[in-house]
Amino acid sequence: MSFLDRIVGLLQRRDVKLIARIWVKGIGMPFDATSVYTSSIQGICSFFDHYLNHTGDIGVCIADSRNKFKNVNVSHSIFTQKFSPAVQAYPRIVELPTFGHSDNYAGLQLCDIVCSALLFPVACFAYCAGHVHNVYVQPAAANLRDRNGSQFKALQFRFRDPATAAGSWSLTPWATAAVP
Repeated sequence: MSFLDRIVGLLQRRDVKLIARIWVKGIGMPFDATSVYTSSIQGICSFFDHYLNHTGDIGVCIADSRNKFKNVNVSHSIFTQKFSPAVQAYPRIVELPTFGHSDNYAGLQLCDIVCSALLFPVACFAYCAGHVHNVYVQPAAANLRDRNGSQFKALQFRFRDPATAAGSWSLTPWATAAVP
């Protein structure tokens, strides 16, 4: 827990903003991993672009590499949106997503730790407890949620998108106790 507390403290001191996407597969429902991964990276790039617009900055996205085919597929989808003659997306992201291996990048290692030690267990517990009984749904994650919830809520980048009826584009297991 001390290690995780130090990670959260580092994120707070550096004013890191978190952007994440959580998918909960329906019980017995099909799951198209390529489509989900592609739309997730598109969503994260969209959130990141909003953040860069909010701060008046430019940036790049470095994602954990999967395999060449999957990386190319995602990059092509971002390229198509970014350079569309109709509507150019992601104007503040200056390059297509770059893919690296987390064993070579400290930033990706931190993302892995945050996701695997905090976000994933808390999300599994928050959205699946009472619905799914498997190794991923651990009651101990409620302690992580209680211990780190307010800090992670404060680290989220949230914005209001006037183009959507839903308004706020932030959903977090830190604030939601049951399946929405």
